[in-house]
Parts: sequence; structure tokens; C-alpha cells
Amino acid sequence: MKRIIAVVVVASAVALGLAAVSCGKKSDVPTASAKAGKYQCPMHPQVVKDKPGNCPICGMQLELVEGIGGAHAHGTGSVVNGRVVVVVSPERQQQIGLRTEVVKRQKLARTIRASATVEYDETRWTQVFPRVGGYVQELYVDYTGKPVEKGQPLLKLYSPDLLAAQKEYLNALKAGDASLIRAARRRLELWQISDDQVTELEHRGEASDTLELRSPASGYVIKKNVFKGKAFMAMTSESAGDVLYEIADLSHVWVHAFVYEYELPFVKVGQPAHIKLPYFPDKVFDAKVTFIYPHLDPVSRTVEVRVEADNPNLELRPDMWGNVEIEADIGEGLVVPASAVIDTGERSIAFVDLGGGQLEPRELKIAVRTDDYYQVAHGVKEDERVVTHALFLVDSESQLKAAATDMSMPGMDRGGMKMDESHQGKDVGGQHQHAH
Repeated sequence: MKRIIAVVVVASAVALGLAAVSCGKKSDVPTASAKAGKYQCPMHPQVVKDKPGNCPICGMQLELVEGIGGAHAHGTGSVVNGRVVVVVSPERQQQIGLRTEVVKRQKLARTIRASATVEYDETRWTQVFPRVGGYVQELYVDYTGKPVEKGQPLLKLYSPDLLAAQKEYLNALKAGDASLIRAARRRLELWQISDDQVTELEHRGEASDTLELRSPASGYVIKKNVFKGKAFMAMTSESAGDVLYEIADLSHVWVHAFVYEYELPFVKVGQPAHIKLPYFPDKVFDAKVTFIYPHLDPVSRTVEVRVEADNPNLELRPDMWGNVEIEADIGEGLVVPASAVIDTGERSIAFVDLGGGQLEPRELKIAVRTDDYYQVAHGVKEDERVVTHALFLVDSESQLKAAATDMSMPGMDRGGMKMDESHQGKDVGGQHQHAH
């Protein structure tokens, strides 16, 4: 019984939004039990009289109910989650700012926003290591971050093994043995001695115990593990050898975005994306989704998505934080504005304009949600109109009418179940009053 009282009191207070705007005027929003020619309290719609007078609850003057009355007008009396049809005249609609929009079919796109970090392109990362042991005699690229071009000398190394290999090649040339020449030249190539360096050796005709180690790729030095005079080991089948430099090409970068698992169905390889950095508010970098990682982070419940972008001006730097927006094309469907939907947690409700001021509640089955529109699988039809503004007032009045209908049935609660007689209210002055 207390629950019913609370529902009616709260609903009555909320319904003031509809009732108060027409204070002193005739009410055109009747309750479910009011009929044309009846007199009704604007604050307590459950109070309905056959004659003019004052409300026994609040003392306000009763107002004449005109026009279409009742939630069951024209056979539209279905109840949806405690809501019934309400009737709002054109004058009242203008007073409360009620507006509607047409349900239509259109293409829908969803923007997925995710935090992201900039990383090196792993396919453009190069390690520089010698294939012959020796010592660093001269160091040309001597600090981390220095830009280098492919073929640029990095250092000059000294190696006794290199001296022996060069002599072997020169002796093979003098002997004119083609098989020996091929074998000696192949050995020099495996030691990363370029064709130009071999040609220079042939013209010089004299072996050297030093060799310039050149960069195999263009980019920036991101690691330097060498200094002048340092001894290093060659990479062999038994030893990994020493990595002298690591070089990365930053003209193209990877951006790792972290997408929540519930948004993953909308992400596909090849979708366009945009990268935004907080320190470049007016700058947008165009990108594309190139890979979706197969694992899920169990803590953050996110999936890593790789986005790639060109970086000609080097504005995107590894380990920068930013945001990625992925444009997902959902396809064409029946859509309603997001402002037309009431989300109760368990259900989605909209009010459809039936004409003649009648607003009918409908339960919707939402297929896809975006910021501005919802794609609807069931509940409304194309070209119907749904309420988008003053929706809260309409919803409050609809629930109030449903509560008033239940209150007008003695011995019945909101669910239609008969109450215990000891909890029924007393009838005072012809109105159903509830004992506190």
C-alpha cells in the first residue's frame, strides 16, 4: 500500500510539468478514468467528479475534461511497462515544447573512440651487427637519434680475419680460377662487404685490415651499443654476435589503439581511422586499420588494434599518447533519434504520435546504438513520428495515468493483484483515501 502511495505522490509531482503550464485553463490531458464532460483535479488526476468543485486532497478547483478522453481512446489501450496512451492538445504541445521526428531508413555510421600509443613500424626496424669479429677503429655515427641514409658509413672496423679473406680473393683473381674466385667473393659477401667495396679492392690490388661498415637502411638511430676501440664478436651459427646499432624508419608508424570488447564487432581491417593528439588540437592524421590482435587484455577488457599512418613530418613520435577514432559503417536500417528513446535499463521506450494529440508508448528492440541515432529492429514503423522533446513530461504523465487506472480499481495494486483487506484504504468523501 505504501508503494502505491509513493508512486502516486511522486508521479503527481512530476506531472506538474504538464498540469501547471495550463493552470487556470481547461485541462486537455485527461486520466485513464476521466471522460469528456467530467471534472478532474490537475494535480491529482485520479480525482474525477461529475460536478464542478474542489479537490478533496489539495483543495484546487476541478477542471472540465474536454475532447478525447482516456487511455483507451480509439482502441489504443495497451500498457507498456507501466505506461499508457496520453492525449496532449496542440496548444499544450506548444506550451511544453513538444516536438517529434519521423522514423526513417538511412545509413548509419558509428565512431569508435579509443586511447592509443604511437610505436615503431616493426617492418622498418633494422639491427646492424657485424659478421666478422674485430675492433672499432673509427666511429662516424656517434650518438643515438642521428639520422642516417642507406649505404652511409657507420664506423671503420679492424679485423685480421677480413685481411685474410681479402688476400684469398686477390690470389684467386691472379690464379684465374673461376671456382676459387666465386668462393672467395661469396665469403666477402657473407661478411656484408658490398659490391662497390669488392670493386674497390680489385682496383687497389692490395688487401686491407680495415673496412667501413655501412647502414643497411635509412632512418634514425634508436640504439647505439658501440664506441671507439670496442671489441665485438661476429654473428655465427653458434653465437648471436653483438648488435652495434638499431635503426628505425619513422616516415611510417604504427599506432596501437585499445578498443573495448563490446565495440570489437564494429571494427574491421581496412576501415578508415583518424589520429588526434592532445598537443595538436587542430591536427588530424589520416590512418587505416591494418590488424586486430587475437588476444584480449583481461584487466582492461580491451583488444589491441593496429592503425597505420604516414608520418612525413615526423610529428608522430614513438611512445606518444593520443586518441584514435575509427569510422564503422553499420549499414542501412530503420533509425530513431537517440533523444526519442527512454532507456529504463531493461527496456527501451519511445512515444509514437498517433494523431489527434494521442501519444502511444512503444517498447523498442535496439539493434545498434550511436551517439545521435539508434537502429531499431522492432517497435516502430517507417514514417511514424516519435517524440524527441518534452519526452520526460510525456513519460511522467503516461506513468501517472497508468497508476491512476490501477488506483480506480478497488482492491487491486499496480500489478492487478488483489490486496489484503487489512491494507485497503478507507473511502472518505467519495474518494479512495489510503491509510498511513
